[in-house]
Amino acid sequence: MKKIISIILAFVIVFSLAAPTFASAEKCSCGVLPVVYVPGFGEAIYKYPGTENEVSVFPPESDAITDAIPDILKAVGALLISNYDKFGEYAIDAADKILSEAGCNPDGTARENTGIDPCTLPSEDRHKTAVYAFDNKDIDNESEFKYTYDWRLDPVDNAKGLHEYIKHVKEFTGHSRIVLASHSQGNTVVASYLHLYGSDGIEKIVFLSPAYQGLSLVGALLTRTCTVKGKEDAVAEFVMGIMGYEDVTAQLAGAVISILNDCGVTGILLDFVQKILDEQLDRIFDDYLIDVMGTMPGVWSFVPDEYYEDAKKATFRGLDKYDELEKKTDYYHYNVQCRLTELIDAAKANGTAIVSAFGYNISSIPVTEEKENHSDFLIDTEYMSIGATVAKMGETLGDNYKQKNTSCGHNHVSPDNIIDASTSAYPEQTWYIKGNPHNEFFEPYLEFITWLILFDGQPTVNSNPDYPQFMEIRDGEMKAVEGAKEKDNRSDEKIIIDSIIILIKDAINK
Repeated sequence: MKKIISIILAFVIVFSLAAPTFASAEKCSCGVLPVVYVPGFGEAIYKYPGTENEVSVFPPESDAITDAIPDILKAVGALLISNYDKFGEYAIDAADKILSEAGCNPDGTARENTGIDPCTLPSEDRHKTAVYAFDNKDIDNESEFKYTYDWRLDPVDNAKGLHEYIKHVKEFTGHSRIVLASHSQGNTVVASYLHLYGSDGIEKIVFLSPAYQGLSLVGALLTRTCTVKGKEDAVAEFVMGIMGYEDVTAQLAGAVISILNDCGVTGILLDFVQKILDEQLDRIFDDYLIDVMGTMPGVWSFVPDEYYEDAKKATFRGLDKYDELEKKTDYYHYNVQCRLTELIDAAKANGTAIVSAFGYNISSIPVTEEKENHSDFLIDTEYMSIGATVAKMGETLGDNYKQKNTSCGHNHVSPDNIIDASTSAYPEQTWYIKGNPHNEFFEPYLEFITWLILFDGQPTVNSNPDYPQFMEIRDGEMKAVEGAKEKDNRSDEKIIIDSIIILIKDAINK
């Protein structure tokens, strides 16, 4: 009898140990792994979400903007008579009416009755079609599963929700492994996921325009070091960058701004804006921005390491009411952002493929102290690449520049001599898309991302000659970046005349 019981017990133990293996076996044999997509900042924030009384607080309802119009007009009037104190007062009143309810509590939790519409679990399984739209609204029947989250809150807490969502997708699709793709702020959630759970069950991670190392814009804002003085050239670079340098209208705008710069008009306007910043930024920051942006752990995830401690001093000012918020921001910053390469290396060692893609050759918003950095309009290319050597806007690395890290075994200097990717954390798995704006998912760009997702194993910048490391969207296709273009020696006046003629011809032809 004892022998029989022993055999039964042994069978039970063996079966119990094997059960997880049986449970995780693939139920779907389609050969296409489901993609879980974690989008970036911007999901609508509501008061009374999911109820009949739901009201949008971000973006604000038209009624909130209408209510603020009298204060906006008063603020403009105060500026016209150079009454900066009154300007600050009215500007704060207007901003309070428009966005104040979007903020968080001083401890970094959501204010009562505010949040996003609940993240809906997938109800239709289209993963086999492998049609990915991400944030491109022109594509129907996308097959990725979108995890939505309250972007104001702690990325680490949002990662816990992502964990549950991934488990549901696996069960729903019959796959034990998934591809995880993330854009912008979504990368802070994915990085937090790696910290909490590792990469078991994750076949590949696709980082798109990642904010996981922060952006200088938020660093400058939260350290109160915003400046526009002397940024005449940066303004021209910024405008031309977001319009696309080769576009006729961009060249026209650049030439007009250049003439305004030469005449001193732009400098006068920037000096005027700087005077407002000097006299009112602290007041606006203390009376409004801290209670809205400064209370959001999600926004704190955008602060680069070099700004972080100074930003805490400028924002929290040693006040006890921010203690819990500071604990949240510290935990993310020092366990996730500062350990990012450790987390990614651990995922790679676990067999997870890692790729990233993002833009360059668009000036960052011109409010930081240094000459403007390359960006995708919003996030600095240096931060997205985790350490690439990037020339300043309008410059190159120099005629005699040589790749700094020769141990890679490949050339990682861009053909336009702007970027040395060999110094980035993952030079073999990182792609740079020249002139690609932060939130744009053009069709050729989506085709490239689809290739990254469907590639069997770990793709590298040498895996496909159609997708080299440095690309741009040219003539409606993804093409290799060409060498540095010759400087346009036309005068600004000549550029304006030529551009107007081209625009008139285009209008007539249409």
